[in-house]
Amino acid sequence: MLKTLLVDDHMLFLDGLESILESYEGLILLPPATRGKEALEIVLNNEVDFLITDLNLPDISGVDLVLKIKKAKPQIPILVLSMDCDRREVKSILNAGAEGFMLKIAGKQELCKAIHKIINGGTYYSSEITAIMMEIIKNTSESNVPSTYLTAREMEILDLICKEYSNKEISEKLFISVSTIETHRSSMFCKTGSKNVVGLVRYAVENALVAW
Repeated sequence: MLKTLLVDDHMLFLDGLESILESYEGLILLPPATRGKEALEIVLNNEVDFLITDLNLPDISGVDLVLKIKKAKPQIPILVLSMDCDRREVKSILNAGAEGFMLKIAGKQELCKAIHKIINGGTYYSSEITAIMMEIIKNTSESNVPSTYLTAREMEILDLICKEYSNKEISEKLFISVSTIETHRSSMFCKTGSKNVVGLVRYAVENALVAW
């Protein structure tokens, strides 16, 4: 059971989110936070396994909150929610290390899909966010690091990671073992200087290596 902290200063939305997630198997909802600093204090002083936060908080930004939490407890997966976003915010969230980013207009089914992906070690970016990622890629004149830096198999795996496939799903699609995928991921971490899956996604976006 994952101890989950919700962070949002709009009580009506927070109440609705709690109502949806109370029945989500595998999550235990902690008392929510309405401020970023309050959320940070809870995370630093308590056991928190999963965080869902609004991007726009009244005291510190969601980006700053993600940065501070990832610095203190990088193992905690984070899903960021927002009413809207632009290229700058998408890049900021990716650089901060959040495992997921989606708009609040999403329905219950998509939210649950995102949570399932993230708590199982993957990432999730809604269609609106991936469209902005595609725009970033299209506006990248050239890669900082050539794609030949990665092997053909690593490029295949990277593409599927960016499309939010889990290790098990990649294994089934490419007909290779999960342990082999882990070996390739470790190699990609080393080559790209990434510490986690989010880092690989950020690398792919910054270097225009994937087609969304």
